[in-house]
Amino acid sequence: MAPPTRFGLPLNPRRPPRALVLRDLSPEEASAAIDWSGWYLPDDAERHGKAERSGIVRLLLSVVAQLARERGWVDWYAGADHAFAWVRSEPLVRVLPDLYVLDHRPLPPLPRQWQTWLPGHRPPRFALEIVAGDWRRVYEDAPAKYWQLGCPELLLFDPEAAAARAPLAEERVPLQLYRRDPDGTYLRVHAGADPLWIEALDAHLVVLKDGPHPTLRVARTSRAMDLVPAEEEALRAEGEARAQEQRARAAEQRARVAAEARVRELEARVRDLESRVTRR
Repeated sequence: MAPPTRFGLPLNPRRPPRALVLRDLSPEEASAAIDWSGWYLPDDAERHGKAERSGIVRLLLSVVAQLARERGWVDWYAGADHAFAWVRSEPLVRVLPDLYVLDHRPLPPLPRQWQTWLPGHRPPRFALEIVAGDWRRVYEDAPAKYWQLGCPELLLFDPEAAAARAPLAEERVPLQLYRRDPDGTYLRVHAGADPLWIEALDAHLVVLKDGPHPTLRVARTSRAMDLVPAEEEALRAEGEARAQEQRARAAEQRARVAAEARVRELEARVRDLESRVTRR
């Protein structure tokens, strides 16, 4: 029996589970040791676009902190520039997300790097990689690495593609979101410039191009109209609101004093008129 459809599309689309299975390898390939060296990330590895990346991350960390403040989140953590390693025998096989979110707040002090084979060291709930330098390698390698790490959500942000100041390769896009399915498959669920919903934040991320470089902001809705302010912006707005309230109270007090003075003046004039009438 064919599944029910609407407008020619399945009402509840389904797919079979998938897994990485290798068949028909040669004896040499089947017995070969895994060469992890291509995924090594040494401590002195060069990171391209450091200044631009730090600006994007600093702003986004502040915005995410404000989002947590608004929602009353306590047991969570957002960090940056901490490596995650997941192969115990190969500690240099690791990723260095520009920003990451953990489900639970870790006890201080933070480790030099997260090692998922250790107690209390878990993969990030969400990770952000800002594309710089060899974009093809980032596009190709990052999803595979974060899939192995066990990260449920990976966002690749390509500022050059977002800026679109010059013709770029067709496959370059501002945002790519990978999400881990229950069968372990890493699906690219978004590729483009539109706002996208992040499960770990229960909010949308949007690309803004107001300044010299594109940035990422958090929006409460998919229309990207209701942006979450950075902590500094929120504090400034709260200060301005308090100042406005104080000015309004002061103006109200001045008006009350003036009104009371006017009443006293009118009462005095009435008494004066009454006394004149009495003397007549």
